[in-house]
Amino acid sequence: MSNTPINKRERVNLSAAEVLLACGDPEGLNIMAEMFHGFGVHTPRRCLTGAEGRKSVEERILNLIVVDSALADCEGYDFIHWLRRCGIEPNCHAPVILVTGHTKPSQIFRGRDAGASFVVRKPVAPLVMMQRIVWLLNDSRKFVTSPGYCGPDRRVKAVGPPAGVKGRRHDDLSAHVGAATTPNLAQDEIDALFNPKAVSL
Repeated sequence: MSNTPINKRERVNLSAAEVLLACGDPEGLNIMAEMFHGFGVHTPRRCLTGAEGRKSVEERILNLIVVDSALADCEGYDFIHWLRRCGIEPNCHAPVILVTGHTKPSQIFRGRDAGASFVVRKPVAPLVMMQRIVWLLNDSRKFVTSPGYCGPDRRVKAVGPPAGVKGRRHDDLSAHVGAATTPNLAQDEIDALFNPKAVSL
């Protein structure tokens, strides 16, 4: 996934955000909570277990969910899988960041396939976490619901299928660009598109 560059002094106001933090290690959960306090989150909901996380999902509307891959009673992957299919609106569509110490591609893909919006490797620096949050604030991917997968579209760049290959989705576009059918725009015409002028009526 692409990284959104942000200035070290840039701050996003999360003071009104409802954030769920889930981690099976009490010390790790405290570190995560302190990080989000630094982001302005006053009272993040802390959960050590998937059961506590499910209860929080049922009780309040959440804006962001951060889940460690290891919870006290289950794996974070299983919690995310449950979340995406639980049908509790709007939380089942909430952005989810999976935090994991497992960096093998198979584990990264497992988090993505469970429905995580982003997978972040531990230890997580505050700047990296904030970059991911900023990226998610601008994330325009569609939410996909199918028998085999529920979550944000796993394609970050929707370039469509290769030329000559039929896409799996009705709105897929081909990556092949055909020859121009009209003359190219002159540079001043291109500039005019980006610098519209007021018109008197």
